[in-house]
Amino acid sequence: MTKPLRVIAWEVTRRCPMACQHCRGASRNDCYAGELSTEEAFRVIDSLADAIQPPARPPIIIFTGGEPMYRDDLEQLIRHATQRGFPSVLAPCGRFASADRLANLKAAGIRAISLSVDGATAEAHDTFRGIPGAFQIALDAMQAAREVGLPFQINHTLTRAGLSNLRAMRDFALAQGATRLDVFFLVPVGRGTALSAECLTDAETETALNEILALDDEGVLPMHVTCEPRILSVAATRDTPPKSPFNGCMAGSGFLFLSHTGKLQPCGFYELPLGDIREFNCDLPAALAASKRYNALNGGPICLARAAATRH
Repeated sequence: MTKPLRVIAWEVTRRCPMACQHCRGASRNDCYAGELSTEEAFRVIDSLADAIQPPARPPIIIFTGGEPMYRDDLEQLIRHATQRGFPSVLAPCGRFASADRLANLKAAGIRAISLSVDGATAEAHDTFRGIPGAFQIALDAMQAAREVGLPFQINHTLTRAGLSNLRAMRDFALAQGATRLDVFFLVPVGRGTALSAECLTDAETETALNEILALDDEGVLPMHVTCEPRILSVAATRDTPPKSPFNGCMAGSGFLFLSHTGKLQPCGFYELPLGDIREFNCDLPAALAASKRYNALNGGPICLARAAATRH
């Protein structure tokens, strides 16, 4: 391995039944050509497992999409990853997250799931997700997760319209029994390019980050921030350190995105080509070792995805 990996977000399919306004992949509810086969996916997992030398730890694999539950072989992939030592989690949209299906996924090795909720009311969430009933779908998925004892976190995309709703979202996540609230700052890519005006200004960003840190200080629910590494500089100005661990941009610093067709990117929002695992017989470490861009890439104090998006 060229650089240690802590997290791999694996887009096992791009197909999705939702129509979210901010979708980075502009996903549609249709089959996509060129998805990695079961055999190819197994080779990815095995190549990565074989390259890990103790005391290095296997990275967490986030099975995501699109809607990963559209994959007929999802349990097979998760079981194989688990058997090879990879902690596995799942990021579904919720529509197919029945108690029976989640129980099967848990038995295959899934340790936790994340569910996206972009408003604490049905009106706010359904409008953002583009599907009537999306809020109830999320609520039903949370209920199913509770029934089978599967931990879940709530992901929340923050826009200017939702700037005043952070406490309401924290309280909602707490009431639902979530393990934490992860606030994603909008990156205008994919369908999200139409929402560029909803990206927070610098002043609004600072306000939001201070509120997130204040909510974190209350200690009732762990918080996290994604796609806004300025959380670290804002936290450094406060009198007490955060209770939750926050991090800077992880692109090239422990995080990797693997697309449904085997393309490698720094993250799902940053479409900088880092290589194609199919050119290396699905040997992921070999693809990374050959990638000059990957080995020169480092995250840090700015969101590289947003910086790239605003340049175009």
